Amino acid sequence: MNGERGEAKGVKRDGTGPYDVTREELRTTFDYQVARLQEIDTKAIEILKANLLLIGILVTGGSILVQTDLEIAAFLNPFTVAGGLLLLGSTGLAAVTYTASDIRGGLDAEAIEAVITAQSSSAADGFDDGDDFDERLIRSYAEWIDYNARVTAVNDLLATVTVVSVFVAFVYVIAGVAVGGAGLPTLAAWGTFLGLTVFMAVFSYVVVHMDHVDAAPDHPPGTFEGVRISKGGNRRRGTVSLRRMIDPRPSDEDRLDEDERE
Repeated sequence: MNGERGEAKGVKRDGTGPYDVTREELRTTFDYQVARLQEIDTKAIEILKANLLLIGILVTGGSILVQTDLEIAAFLNPFTVAGGLLLLGSTGLAAVTYTASDIRGGLDAEAIEAVITAQSSSAADGFDDGDDFDERLIRSYAEWIDYNARVTAVNDLLATVTVVSVFVAFVYVIAGVAVGGAGLPTLAAWGTFLGLTVFMAVFSYVVVHMDHVDAAPDHPPGTFEGVRISKGGNRRRGTVSLRRMIDPRPSDEDRLDEDERE
């Protein structure tokens, strides 16, 4: 009777059936997602440590310079102020990126108890309920992978913005030191600041979105589209998921995005 049940579902129990292959592929994808999220967390904590060390050095150096006769007012210009604020902001983003990770997966105690109960009932009736368990496990893996992809999209977005913010902060600081050393007039300094800000804004936008340029958005017929393991999805999905983390109530744009995905 168990053999008839397996044949009805078209499942081979020798480890080469579609359920077994699918489950193995899902497990591999899940493991890659976990490794990717751990990699992002490691980078975030490294940036956080480096920024805190740099901020500590700057505060200590500034307190020492204030007590000397050196003229430092020229170096307190829009560039250095903006660079300092961006450095603080990137530090906060690194902390948020590290704490935002929330990997979902595995069977909890309630699920295991339900499986044991169902298996015991099936064994008493003379049936093998393993195929039903495989179906439920595969669906669960698909749900976990989709959830983890949204988390990865958020974390990758935050990590990218953090790295870009650190780079732009250093550009502003270097420009501020150069402007202060050159002794530019106030009007010229502000004009240079606005020009550099426009350029860095365009540069930052391109950097944040360039890794999602897709030359072939349509996958060939007869193939699966696949999961974006390293990025979790495009920037729109990351933004929508981040908004949902802050406010769980879905907006009209969120519903539209979900409809397009379906």
